[in-house]
Amino acid sequence: MAHRRLATVRFYFSFNCLKINLNMTDCIFCKIINKKLPASVEAETKNVIVFHSIAPVSTYHVLIVPKKHIKSFQDFSPKDKDLFFEMVKIAQKVIKDKKLSSGYKLVINGGKYQAVSHFHWHLLGGELEDKNDILNQT
Repeated sequence: MAHRRLATVRFYFSFNCLKINLNMTDCIFCKIINKKLPASVEAETKNVIVFHSIAPVSTYHVLIVPKKHIKSFQDFSPKDKDLFFEMVKIAQKVIKDKKLSSGYKLVINGGKYQAVSHFHWHLLGGELEDKNDILNQT
């Protein structure tokens, strides 16, 4: 039953994000960054925000998001190298602060697997939802 509920939440979230992410001003992440939508913020720097997922797939699931609207991984350019490294540094800090060093995943989704058209990483730690998924087996 929990899997069905989570699948429903994911579909609703993905469907609505695809509908509203037509441009930056409608981007759900940009609205969170600009404090127009609430979020449970874990960490923040001048250029990056980290907040909890509304559809977690693990015990600990946060999103690491650049405040600059970059549509996808493919849209990063050399001028964004400092921003990318800032994302790396905040990810390392959260991993250390939350004591996730013994087991975590840092995931980038793209194309049809990217539900929100604003580049972000998923940082997953603790128990993963689908233990049978080959990617969750060591």
